This record gives sequence, structure tokens and C-alpha cells, in this order.
Amino acid sequence: MRYCDTSIAARKMDMTLHILEDQYIHSVTDIAARVNLLEEQVAFFLRFLATYSFIIYDEKSETALIRTEFLSLK
Repeated sequence: MRYCDTSIAARKMDMTLHILEDQYIHSVTDIAARVNLLEEQVAFFLRFLATYSFIIYDEKSETALIRTEFLSLK
């Protein structure tokens, strides 16, 4: 059962990254609706990505933008 939860979480994180790959600014609300997660969960993941400089996350406007340097890792 736990394995399934981890697999679903990994898929949702992958979906979030895929959304950001278009290099446009996305809101937490938009991402949460598209990946079917709570806004708090999305914001938590975006803060994690921002901590390690994968994205730029604006806490005030709750928006995220992927860093172009991260895209080159593909």
C-alpha cells in the first residue's frame, strides 16, 4: 500500500515539473488544479524545488518559473 502512495506522489511531482517545462509562470492554484493536489502540497513541493535552485518561487504571488539551467539537465 505504501509503495502505491509513493508511486502516485512521484507521478504528481513529475506532472508538476512537466507543467513548468513550458517556461511560463504558473500559479500554485493552476498547478494544483491540473495535478489534482491541494494547494498546500504544491506550494511545499515548489518551495523544495526553489531551495535547490531548480525553480524561482515567489511566495507572495505564489507563482513558479522553472530555471533554464534546470532544463539543460534533460
